[in-house]
Amino acid sequence: MLDPGIPGTGTISHAAGRNRSLRAICKGSVRRPPQMRKPEATTAPMRQKYALQTIAAVLLTSSAATARAEQGPSEIDVSPYERNIATIERDGGALDYRLSEQFLSVGLAYRANGETGEAIEAFQQALHVNRINKGLHHLVHIPIVDLLIETYATVGDWQAVDQHQRFRFWIHRREVDAHSDEFVDAAMTFAAWETRAHDLDTGVATYRKLRDAIEALDDALGTISDRGTEDDPRLVRILNSQAQAHLNLAMYVGNTEEDIATGGQRMGEDFGDIIERRNLIIESFISGKQALERVVALTNNPEQEIEHGLALANLADWELVFDRPQSSDENYRDAYRMLKAAGLSEDELALEFGTPRAMKYFSVERRSPIPENDTAPANAYVAASFKVTKSGKVRSIEVTAANPPDNTRMLREARATLRNSRFRPSIGDDGPFEDAMTIRYVFPDVSI
Repeated sequence: MLDPGIPGTGTISHAAGRNRSLRAICKGSVRRPPQMRKPEATTAPMRQKYALQTIAAVLLTSSAATARAEQGPSEIDVSPYERNIATIERDGGALDYRLSEQFLSVGLAYRANGETGEAIEAFQQALHVNRINKGLHHLVHIPIVDLLIETYATVGDWQAVDQHQRFRFWIHRREVDAHSDEFVDAAMTFAAWETRAHDLDTGVATYRKLRDAIEALDDALGTISDRGTEDDPRLVRILNSQAQAHLNLAMYVGNTEEDIATGGQRMGEDFGDIIERRNLIIESFISGKQALERVVALTNNPEQEIEHGLALANLADWELVFDRPQSSDENYRDAYRMLKAAGLSEDELALEFGTPRAMKYFSVERRSPIPENDTAPANAYVAASFKVTKSGKVRSIEVTAANPPDNTRMLREARATLRNSRFRPSIGDDGPFEDAMTIRYVFPDVSI
């Protein structure tokens, strides 16, 4: 669960920063972990077929969107759609293909009226009718699946969101050419969700979510690499996403008390388990670093000086998390000098490096200021101030606010997580330096 936090500060989610030192684990030889089952071979329809199906999907939603726009901000009356549904069912039966559009219109109306449960039920009915008439796996289902994903997310039903994200990607694997741009985009969307949801309760083991994300990104990268070009704008995003997934995997494997494969309770710890975890962390370190180094190489040109500087900072973050302080310090200095030479103002440099930041993601895009009104508290949180050393470690933790204020277990968890977290330190002309920051540590609920 993410929270915008306090203006001018960072934010960390529950279980997002539980990182102990990985240097001791990153020793020894690399052994490849057991590979997950590879996806079934995809079909290869022509791109023209995909375009026609996409047009069909747009037509499916157009009348509902138009009706919604004509209603304006007031509550939408769903009775006309319900009368249409009754008429179609009487004349054509309960599975008439025309019902899909009507159920979709009803769902959009319910969602606009804030009736989320009714909207979900209507979207599900629209999808059911669509699958009966179009087949179980058809690209025309995608707009409805996307609406279900968005709507389930608003109520925090992460299991349903994950199920529909997997169904969405499964459709693309079956119906889209694996060497097409559409497949690359679908793989990136799926991987982004699985990486972001690795610590959410989706009913799928964290290890599986992250391995699935990595495999999807590997497929997308393979498609672009097969074309023999490195000017695809998605390439850098894929590489940064690979690094993020590998980082999350290494942190999970290094800190969890769960059984890696199942996510269930671990029955003791044996030598084989220790070796497997060590090898997974080593593999993640190597793979993630290679991805970030490739981004550094791709952006090393006069037209991308800012992107290159940010890529160096990402590589420094990686080295800091895995306890390579000397390499990290050098890359931080180079990144700062490059961005300053590229013409960034003092305020722009301060936005990038002026305060410590949680290492949530890798990007070569500039940071945006946090809106001043972006301070809505979560149901359960701990706000704490502390100092971040030049090596990214946390010390002098002081709790400044909490909700609920008397939940000692939540306070203890927050302190423990912050002590084990790593942050990008503040950086200036002389490199990293110790600085203070405030952060909001967000919990999923008050029952923790």
